[in-house]
Amino acid sequence: MDATNFVEKISQLVPNKQDILRNTTCSEEFADIYIQDLSIKRKATHTDVSPNFPVIDLIFNYDLSKLRIQVYSFNDVDDVAENDQFIYVGWVEAFLLAILKETGEIVATNWANPCSIVSYIAKNQGAFLDVLVELEKLSQKLVFGFITEKEENEINKYIQSVAGGSKYNPIN
Repeated sequence: MDATNFVEKISQLVPNKQDILRNTTCSEEFADIYIQDLSIKRKATHTDVSPNFPVIDLIFNYDLSKLRIQVYSFNDVDDVAENDQFIYVGWVEAFLLAILKETGEIVATNWANPCSIVSYIAKNQGAFLDVLVELEKLSQKLVFGFITEKEENEINKYIQSVAGGSKYNPIN
């Protein structure tokens, strides 16, 4: 998936506040926060980025300061850092979200030792964006709807396959 498709898909997933209030026991404040966490806005200036780097494209060309999908968030352009091994692009809870330069894989690294991989998340940047869309769909089923444990397990297996298979664990 590329950055533009990701933004379109997430925008389509933003729930309607009135539907949340009508169909759940969630408070108005919770609904506002949930909707705000899916906010993505195009930046005024465009930076050309190779189509091979959709996460980098997303960070450079969209304001992701409010975007939170489960435990994932992105850095601002000024906070993107790199070393010989990694490009650090965001957070997975308290772990650094990074692109492993050698393979293009998305990984979580230890904040205390940023060169130490804690977990492998997705086989590449495009797969990671696909995973985020699927995680948001799952979140909405969990928060706003009814889903059985069996259905949740099946969706989790599907998300792992989207990530690239059993090596990858995008679900915490």
